[in-house]
Amino acid sequence: MDKKKQIERYQLEKFVSNEKLKLLVYGIENSETPDFEVNIDNRLISIEHSRLINPELKKIEQYRDKIIKLAQQRFEEKYSDRLYSLITFNNIVLDGGKVAQQKYVDEVFNLLEEIYLSNKRYDFKIRSKREQGRFSEIIENFTVDNVQNFSHWQHFGVDRIDMNWLKGIIKKKEQNISKYSRIYKENWLLLVSDFGTQASANGTDFIDFSTIESKFHKIYMHSYMADEVTIVK
Repeated sequence: MDKKKQIERYQLEKFVSNEKLKLLVYGIENSETPDFEVNIDNRLISIEHSRLINPELKKIEQYRDKIIKLAQQRFEEKYSDRLYSLITFNNIVLDGGKVAQQKYVDEVFNLLEEIYLSNKRYDFKIRSKREQGRFSEIIENFTVDNVQNFSHWQHFGVDRIDMNWLKGIIKKKEQNISKYSRIYKENWLLLVSDFGTQASANGTDFIDFSTIESKFHKIYMHSYMADEVTIVK
């Protein structure tokens, strides 16, 4: 079994083990088309697997990474103390270009410098309050501390899923159904999100999935890190 298949198999096993689904799984067989054959409740189910990585979100993630790293570099050139910080960006479109980038770097740096200078005589761990809403133009909330004993700055942000992009993935995967060499009781599609990168973290709150039409009998979205399942169809 190659590494890609191993990862898919592991993600499938975690999905079918989700307590809320209460699936009785009697066996899983690796396949190619479909990706897996699964015996659920003594019914043979085909399951296609797809990891949700939005290429546009990946570009956004890289830009946010750059902003954070430049702010961290500026801080470490000025101070010797170590900070751990987690910045959650607002779900807005960040402007491109050097002027806008510098503005965003300044905003992150100024926030963390102010917290550091006000608390550097103590061990501190400071979090913004979520209920207060947006902290600034680009920052929704933050955590910063000096007790981790290592320097690490990172960002996190969950963008709402792009429905047109999602429908395109579903359409592409359902083309495999006509290639199956046998008939299954049901054909399922498993969409795996949130497996360690911001580009795979897809917000689904208040999304209307009723507009999705598909040849699949059931479509599930599994948030891997949170182990949460959303029924798409």
